[in-house]
Amino acid sequence: MVKYFRGFPGWAEQVREVRRWTEHVLTAHSGFEIPDDTVAAAVLLVSEAATNSIRYTASGRGGTFGVTVFVDRGRITVEVDDEGCPAGGTLPFIRPHTPMAQFGRGMALVDHFADSWGPLPAPRTGVAFTLTWAPERGTVAA
Repeated sequence: MVKYFRGFPGWAEQVREVRRWTEHVLTAHSGFEIPDDTVAAAVLLVSEAATNSIRYTASGRGGTFGVTVFVDRGRITVEVDDEGCPAGGTLPFIRPHTPMAQFGRGMALVDHFADSWGPLPAPRTGVAFTLTWAPERGTVAA
C-alpha cells in the first residue's frame, strides 16, 4: 500500500489544487495501473469532499483540511479531514435535492460512485470513500 498526504488552506480556490494533486498522485506516482475512469471518479469525489469541508466546517473559516490517499492493488481510499463544524455540527449526509437545485449533490455523487463511504472515526471529522477495480494480473507497486 502507498500513502500520500497533503494539507490545504480552507479556501475555495484550493479545490482545484486538490483535484490536480489527487490526479497527479494517482497517475504519476502510485506505482499501480489505475483505470482512467477510476482516477476520474476519485478526482470528482475528492473535489466534492473538499468543497464540503470548505463550505460546511471550520476549515473554510480560516482553517485547513487534509487529504490522504491510500492506493493498493485494486483499491483507492481517500480521506478528507476537516476542522469540524463550528456549532458542533453533523456527520456528512445526502441532502434531498430537486433537479434545479444549485447545491446539495456532493454526497449523493460520493454515494453513487464510491464502493463505500462514510464519516471518519471520532475524534476525527471529515469523510472517507473507497473506489475499487479489478486489477490486471501482474500489476504491482513499483
